[in-house]
Amino acid sequence: MINDISPLKVGCGKFFHGKGVIDLLVPEIQRFGGRALFIGGPTTLDLVMNSISDKLKESSISYIQYKHTKQCTTEWAHKYAAIAHENACTVLVACGGGKCIDTVKCASYYSDLPIITVPTSIATCVASSMVAIMYDEMGRRGPAITLKKEVDVCIADDNLIGTAPRRLLAAGILDSIAKLPESIHQKNVSSYNDCTLREYIQIINAKGIYEFLVNEARDLYANGREAKRFNDCILTNLLHTSIVSGFADGSGQLAIAHATYDFMRNYNTKRCASFLHGEIVAVGVLIQMAFNQDAPEEIDNIRNLMKLMDIPLDLKSINFDCSESNIKLFTEVLATVSKITTKAELDLLAKAIKSVI
Repeated sequence: MINDISPLKVGCGKFFHGKGVIDLLVPEIQRFGGRALFIGGPTTLDLVMNSISDKLKESSISYIQYKHTKQCTTEWAHKYAAIAHENACTVLVACGGGKCIDTVKCASYYSDLPIITVPTSIATCVASSMVAIMYDEMGRRGPAITLKKEVDVCIADDNLIGTAPRRLLAAGILDSIAKLPESIHQKNVSSYNDCTLREYIQIINAKGIYEFLVNEARDLYANGREAKRFNDCILTNLLHTSIVSGFADGSGQLAIAHATYDFMRNYNTKRCASFLHGEIVAVGVLIQMAFNQDAPEEIDNIRNLMKLMDIPLDLKSINFDCSESNIKLFTEVLATVSKITTKAELDLLAKAIKSVI
């Protein structure tokens, strides 16, 4: 029935990227009624507020601000939604990185208020994705919240993002690279006739992301904001990657690489707490590529890239105890989540996991 059809949600209402686009934040707030609730991390909120201080003084907007230092939970999202309504706010502004922005996206879901995201790194595609990845207070993964509509505005300023530590850049590169090996998980696609057009769009776009980042990663990591294609990297990591997730089935969760991340957050929570999303996903990328039976030289190319950018290369490097029982549990969970059921594929998965122990 037509009521059972879920809409395809990709992109965002407006996506601004380039040097100085932060100057557009105040006019966009005015467009949404001029009463803003700013929420950001302990350093990123100050970074954003300082960058628009002159525009704020010249404007007629009113605002309140909160520094978010807790986990990304639905409880905090409900609190911020209530604060926004109590103060008659007309728009939410999320400043910072993944967990903060997802908290505010979830608050937008609960409050039905529009949201403007101001990412200060490209570590994930959270600023324009249709899904809020939620956790509990312990840092374990909770159910994702699929937004009712696209993010209204994303303002990705080169100058702000360029101040982020190089570690966040590296993690974001690997998180985006993961889209290709995950998109072809359990697929044999050589043309659009081998799958649905939606799947083909996902794969073709993932190939574009992979090709761009594998070729540009070394320059990006070495030179940061001075890299030749830094602005293109912002577009790739923050928008193009989320479009691929949008074309994927379900919440944008694809396969082994991100299932590795979820497993570590849920079963290795304290021991891997200090590692970034993309760093854990990167180890999963190596497992995914081995499972896909990619050429050894291609896997080595990604592994060498990870080594160059000081990204963990194996399970032990993300503080996972590789005991026999733990590896068994890891294998079973990955198989279930990634829909690996045949003996041949289970053997492939076991061999792939062994390659990163």
